[in-house]
Amino acid sequence: MSNRDPPIILHSTPPLDPLPCSDPESLYLASYLQLACPGRWAIKTGWWGDKGGKLPYITHLNHHIRQNHLTSLPLIEDPDEWLSREDKVDAECWKAYIEQNVIDLVNHTYYSLPPNYPQTIAKAQLQNLQFPENQYIPQRIKSIVRSRLQYVGLWGLGGLNGGDAIDEDRKRLDEAFVVGPAGTLAPRAWSGWTAGRDAEERRKKWGEQELEEKIRSVFDPIVRRLGDELYFFENRPTTMDLLLFAQLTFILTPTLPNPLFPNLIRSHYPTLVSHHDRILSLLLQNQSWSSIPRLTTPTSTTQKTYIDSFKSLFFDSPIPVQSEDKDDEKKKSEQEKKFRRGRWLWFAGASVAMIGYLLGSGIVSFEFASEHEEEEEEQVVFDDDEDEE
Repeated sequence: MSNRDPPIILHSTPPLDPLPCSDPESLYLASYLQLACPGRWAIKTGWWGDKGGKLPYITHLNHHIRQNHLTSLPLIEDPDEWLSREDKVDAECWKAYIEQNVIDLVNHTYYSLPPNYPQTIAKAQLQNLQFPENQYIPQRIKSIVRSRLQYVGLWGLGGLNGGDAIDEDRKRLDEAFVVGPAGTLAPRAWSGWTAGRDAEERRKKWGEQELEEKIRSVFDPIVRRLGDELYFFENRPTTMDLLLFAQLTFILTPTLPNPLFPNLIRSHYPTLVSHHDRILSLLLQNQSWSSIPRLTTPTSTTQKTYIDSFKSLFFDSPIPVQSEDKDDEKKKSEQEKKFRRGRWLWFAGASVAMIGYLLGSGIVSFEFASEHEEEEEEQVVFDDDEDEE
């Protein structure tokens, strides 16, 4: 962290154009920081290997800060500070409702509803990954989301992506046979060449209708709670407004190949769209998300590969150091020289100590024969040869 960087850094998921990140939680934290401490924070694409693979997270002066401890920072102005005790309890209940219901619908749209996943989230997650991380990190994230959606009954509703249809095909194969007497399997009656295609279309159409009913059942109470007000609590946005805004902007802002969810929001819930636009204008002052300061991350050309890391154990490779102060460069070079010198001295001392231990303990011994003993050995060998003849 350089002296020019803001004190608060949001380490988020990779960007999903035009959004600065690719998950609702990062958007919520970005909205929170923009409202609570504008101009004193920046966003940075985090690495999946940091903090146990948990993204996003926030650091203050290079120290990790939990979300529930953000209000203790002197730079943060708590958006909920002016709420009464009853209003805070009400806000927490509604935030729990949003986290339990709306987030599942958003994840279903991106991870389950075809063909959104391979053209949106998958591309964003694979953007800065190299082998072998690109082989397991996206699949691991998707498996976590899939387990949650399967638990709530949303996975596969409205169709599946190409790589997720294996289980569905297995079910269809099981349905193609019936169990007869004595446990024998018999194929079902053939119903035409287009029977499977028609069944798939009916299943998809039924799933989309059920999904629309699910979306309405979740958002109708939120719309009734908002009513005709600008925000949920009087005329100032709170964390509840920001939490709902993060979910809506993640759905409404990117261009989705299957826009079933955003189209339903725009057509049936204009008050929520107005609420989203109002908060967006308040946070960004009629600008785009690109106006938020972003710290650059090392590109793939500057990151070490596994072969380079292995070589660095045995060979010294020059590492380019970029610094504005020449004195700091001299100090670093002197420290590096001392470190290298000390490292080689340590290796030399360890080698001498190991050799001394092997010789002193008798594990390795050297015997030198005298000239008389050598003559006796040669005579014994000569006598053995004569006996054999």
